[in-house]
Amino acid sequence: MEEQPRRRLGLPSMAESQLADLRNMRVLLEEARVISHTLAYHRRAVLERKLGRALDQVEREIEELRALQG
Repeated sequence: MEEQPRRRLGLPSMAESQLADLRNMRVLLEEARVISHTLAYHRRAVLERKLGRALDQVEREIEELRALQG
């Protein structure tokens, strides 16, 4: 399907769909970060570092997609 017919049908572009998926992933990662506060300190520190790296990557990908969209 070409881009114009997809838009007329109200279907999201692939970039819009990816952006929505990345935003959902960011929300889930932020929720995991909140839940991690109940863990023991040493485990929480490791998990928070990993979650932080994952959130940073998701944020970079969101910014890249936004830049591509104009």
